[in-house]
Amino acid sequence: MSALGSARRRPGSRGGSRTAGRGVQVLAPERASDPEAAREAALKLLERTRRTRSDLVRRLRDRGFAAPTIEAVVERLRAVGLVDDVEYARAFLSGRWGRRSAGWRKLEQDLFRRGISAEDAAAGKALVERQTGVADEVAVARRTLEQVERRYAALDPRVRRQRLYALLIRRGFGRETIDEVLREGGR
Repeated sequence: MSALGSARRRPGSRGGSRTAGRGVQVLAPERASDPEAAREAALKLLERTRRTRSDLVRRLRDRGFAAPTIEAVVERLRAVGLVDDVEYARAFLSGRWGRRSAGWRKLEQDLFRRGISAEDAAAGKALVERQTGVADEVAVARRTLEQVERRYAALDPRVRRQRLYALLIRRGFGRETIDEVLREGGR
C-alpha cells in the first residue's frame, strides 16, 4: 500500500473518532470529555436550525460525547440563550397558530415529540397568545370543517357526523369544542 493510501481520510473527517453502528460515534476518551469539542459540535448543530434541549443532548450523545460534558455544554448554551425550549415552543406555535387546522392538544403533542415539557409548551403558548391574542378553538375547528365538508356531503348524516368527529379528534380538538361545532352546524 502506498504512503498516500494509508493516510487518506474522508473529506471533513477528523481523527479520533469512528462509527459504532447505527450512526453513533465512538470518540477517543480524551475527546469525549473535551468541553471545547462538545461546544463546537453543539454550535454547528445550532448553526442551521433552532433545537430543543433534548434534541441537542441526543445529537451530542450520538456523536460520542460523555454525559457530564454534554450537560455542562448544554447548560452553558441555555444560560446564554442559544438553547431555550420556551422560545422554541413559541416559534413553533407562532408558525402554526394563524394557519393552523389543529387543536391545542395536537400542537402540544407535536411539541412533546420534540422534547418540550408541558410547562415550556404552556409558556410558549402564553407568549404567542400575548402577541396574537387568545386562539378561539371553536373558530379553528369550524374552519377545519369548512375545508373538508364537501368531501363528506354525500354521506348518511350519522356516518358523516362520526367521520367529522373522528377527524377533529385526530386534529387535536377537545370533545367540548367538537360537540359545540357539530351542534351549531346541525351536523
